[in-house]
Amino acid sequence: MRQIAPQIFWGCLVSYFAFHAVQGDRGVVAWLQMRQQLAALDHQLDDARTERQRLEKQVALMRAESLDPDMLDEQVRRVLGYTDPRDRVEFYDASAALQAPTGEAPAKTDAPASVLDVLPDQGTPAPR
Repeated sequence: MRQIAPQIFWGCLVSYFAFHAVQGDRGVVAWLQMRQQLAALDHQLDDARTERQRLEKQVALMRAESLDPDMLDEQVRRVLGYTDPRDRVEFYDASAALQAPTGEAPAKTDAPASVLDVLPDQGTPAPR
């Protein structure tokens, strides 16, 4: 028993340190998890930087020295839904096919052939 006791002691000691080197708070598994977390955070940081650059570009376009009146008018119309009384608004069905496939006759629909067919005659006021 005297000969085997030191071997058991050293075996347990080495096993203890080996286990904690792999599974401990600062072990190999924890190191791998930290690397994965760091990669995910780097990706988030890149996304945040890209978003910040996009927003800075938009803010720079809104400064007085670089403000484009046409772009401002377009943004107001798009975001707020404003139109000028002189504008002509055309609605269309986005799901409808734009053209019939080649070799086939276009499908007959009740839709007008052009926008001009929808507009009222010049002498008759449009219904409101």
